[in-house]
Amino acid sequence: MIRSKSATGYREVSAISIKSMSENQNFRPGARYDAARALKAGYFMGYRELPPLKSRIAATVIISYNKNIEAPDEELNQKLHLGINFKPWWKEYDHLRIQHYSELIKDNDRSMIVLLPKYSHGIYFQNPELVAKLILDNYRSYIQ
Repeated sequence: MIRSKSATGYREVSAISIKSMSENQNFRPGARYDAARALKAGYFMGYRELPPLKSRIAATVIISYNKNIEAPDEELNQKLHLGINFKPWWKEYDHLRIQHYSELIKDNDRSMIVLLPKYSHGIYFQNPELVAKLILDNYRSYIQ
């Protein structure tokens, strides 16, 4: 909020956005389900309680970043008077997520983060072939 000079921070916007997504009938059922599940879990809460990964278990974290500002983002910002400066706001949010997930896997030499520019949250909907490839690559690294 401070770095992007926005009136609303990540946690508040996250809760508003996720609630809106979970109720939006224009979203695919899987996306609505994911949003409802995330709303219950809270902001990174589900991950904070996880024990460290065992070193033999590989994890591939796929992160979208530098996303395009979409009409629903702008509409929500205007409708609710959130005062978000989107470009710097998303830049800070991207940094926060990359930092957070990097911390989760930092002690696991078999894990990696894949950064995908210009994707939105539903990477598995936008590029299922890539997600499937990354899952198979992860599996293959484990059995070798």
